[in-house]
Amino acid sequence: MDKLFITHYFFPGTDPWKNIMNLPEEEAFRVAAELAEKHPDTTSFGRFADFVNYYPARKRADEFVREEFVKLGGKPKLLHPYSFVIGECEYLRKWFDTNDKIVLDLSDIPDDQVSFTLGDSCALLIHGETPSVLTKTMLIEGIMECGGSTEEYFQKSLGKYAYVEVQLWDRVMT
Repeated sequence: MDKLFITHYFFPGTDPWKNIMNLPEEEAFRVAAELAEKHPDTTSFGRFADFVNYYPARKRADEFVREEFVKLGGKPKLLHPYSFVIGECEYLRKWFDTNDKIVLDLSDIPDDQVSFTLGDSCALLIHGETPSVLTKTMLIEGIMECGGSTEEYFQKSLGKYAYVEVQLWDRVMT
């Protein structure tokens, strides 16, 4: 099996290790409004322009994935994870309109601090679908069932979704 890397894209000039969901609710709404106003033509900040709808959906998705991950043996240190994807994702690179990214070797991340969903967990819940939460072991077993090919696993598992979302439940030092 090929080495697996996870990627987090972020808007130039922002701190990728800050998650608006970890702020107190009132402050999160204030920061979201500021970011939406500063970046009105930027796709990645569009969700902040509609924060009254995005915030509860994101909160619900994070809570759902966290609870499912705990049932599977995870021990998340955060209430709201850092969002990554497996490998590269041209869709998200364009969404953030940047080449700024963090790339981590999945083997360096403790198994009890990383979970996965086939597709965007928040978008799935918004569209009435239940995300399938996977552990690192479950993901690797799925890839091995496809002859160790991540490409074949993605084709078999993702369907209409653009990527495997990765939830990182602890900050990894880079």
